[in-house]
Amino acid sequence: MPDFLVVDDERNVRFLIERFLADESVKIDSFVSAEEALKIFFNNNEKKYDLIITDIKLPGKSGLDLIREIRKEGIDIPILIISAYVKPEVISELFKFENVDYLSKPFTKEELISKVKNLLEKPKETFDRLLREANEYIKKGDLNRAEKSIRQMFKFAPSSPAPHYLMYELLKRRGNRELALRHLNAAKALDPNKEKVEKDEE
Repeated sequence: MPDFLVVDDERNVRFLIERFLADESVKIDSFVSAEEALKIFFNNNEKKYDLIITDIKLPGKSGLDLIREIRKEGIDIPILIISAYVKPEVISELFKFENVDYLSKPFTKEELISKVKNLLEKPKETFDRLLREANEYIKKGDLNRAEKSIRQMFKFAPSSPAPHYLMYELLKRRGNRELALRHLNAAKALDPNKEKVEKDEE
């Protein structure tokens, strides 16, 4: 079940978003300010969000400030801006960031769901492509290119065990067993039900 973080100081808008997405099996955490949302986003290690929906005009920090702080940390989580009016220069600034889309208020249920699905599918497609590339590079022994693809995977899906398993294989081939085992343990922690990969030799 995807986890969404919604930031809007208008209660009726937050309620509308929750109602429109009720049939999409989504869990939503709602906040009235960017400061509140950023505190939870960065300090709650147990919670990983799949999408952020935010207004631009907020009390205190703006939605644009929120995006800047998240992207500054190299986090490529999809972000949907929902706003009644945004100046052209702000729109221009928004689309300098990747994985960002815009929806104007008022909006329909169909418009919201369409935007959300498009944003969620794009990182998955990119992640799947990087996964295929990394596997292929490892098979070919091109470990430098494999590492580059794996590091991009971490950015797209930090809570996925897949890049940890790949990094384990890569580091094992490089002879760095200690760091390789750390990634293997991290992968198992994120994916405890997956069959054990290769058993390590003592």
